[in-house]
Amino acid sequence: MGFTERARRVRDGRLAYGRRVAALCSCVGLYHPIGHRATLSFLGELAGPYQQHEPALLRALEALEASRAVWREEVASYVGARVRQKRLGRRVPSPGDAPPSRMGGHWYASTPDVSRRAALHALKLWERGQQADHEVRSVVRCCIATGGRLTDEQLDVVSRRRASDETDEARWAITLVASASGAVRA
Repeated sequence: MGFTERARRVRDGRLAYGRRVAALCSCVGLYHPIGHRATLSFLGELAGPYQQHEPALLRALEALEASRAVWREEVASYVGARVRQKRLGRRVPSPGDAPPSRMGGHWYASTPDVSRRAALHALKLWERGQQADHEVRSVVRCCIATGGRLTDEQLDVVSRRRASDETDEARWAITLVASASGAVRA
């Protein structure tokens, strides 16, 4: 069963409410731009307590579908650009041209503020449970404290750390910081 069918179940008022909430969680299982737990938590922030209130459940689904639609547009745009590049003989994409099909660390939205808020939300969750090196934790804390506004020095750290071979936990945090600061899309 795909995302669209699961979304239909979320909207189906004939189903028991718990099954509708489970269907939303299944949608998040298929599309979770900032991680599964963070995506569910952020939907609660955006829409309200969707586990108890139907209007909030429908708002959460709407927000998730809107993000997924923007992501799908970016994937289609990337694919079109790659086809054109290949026709011109450029078989390998440039290193900074990561395909949006590699979902993770960025909430796709038509307004940058929602993307920034999502990344900051995910960073707050990450910070509570991870043990990364001092430099990564410092940049994460500054990013959270300033709402994503980083100094040039901090942006240099993000850029350098994104280019290096990091552990998964550090890479995830740096990706979220880049998304929150608007420095680089994931």
